[in-house]
Amino acid sequence: MSAAANHAPAQAQPYKTNLTPEILGLIIFLVSEIALFGAFFMYYTNLRVLKGIDWPGSFDIPTDGTSINTLILVASSFTCEFALLSLVRRKKWPVFGWLLLTFTLGAIFLGLQVHEYMTIGFTPKDTSVGAIFFSLTGLHGVHVFIGLVLLLLGMIRAAFGRWSPEHHVGLLGISIYWHFVDIVWIILYTVVYCLPGVVTPAG
Repeated sequence: MSAAANHAPAQAQPYKTNLTPEILGLIIFLVSEIALFGAFFMYYTNLRVLKGIDWPGSFDIPTDGTSINTLILVASSFTCEFALLSLVRRKKWPVFGWLLLTFTLGAIFLGLQVHEYMTIGFTPKDTSVGAIFFSLTGLHGVHVFIGLVLLLLGMIRAAFGRWSPEHHVGLLGISIYWHFVDIVWIILYTVVYCLPGVVTPAG
């Protein structure tokens, strides 16, 4: 009997999914990012709920202006999804156009965020309020920048016709990442900008 005959037959791996390795890897990565953002949100919660700090204290957080910026980012999620829909319908140049519009909206969002940093009137060194505000929004800003780089790469591939309805895992990954960035911002905007007066006194 040969040595090969002594080996057990190959068995199917348990817990099958219909996800490609690339998308599964992206999901695992995003789960780790959720943990990262969660750590910052826990610190924020500790400051406001357990320590009962006066949020935002003497500082002025521009809720109204940032609400417009939020709408811009939310709109960019729709344009990103339209790029995928155009690809499914085999429309080449609308894919590029929607990605370009998504990139433009994302760049506007990031530019307005930088402008807010320059005019907001406090810095990360100004008490724990300044530290956690810039930490949360800055961490998100880094993710937006990464998303813009991915969108730029997606636009280049779209311009050369590298995406197709049968082969677009990369574009799907870009879309998932961008939606993740959008969802995180909506949560961040709600708890940091829209609830400035809700303070639970320390026990």
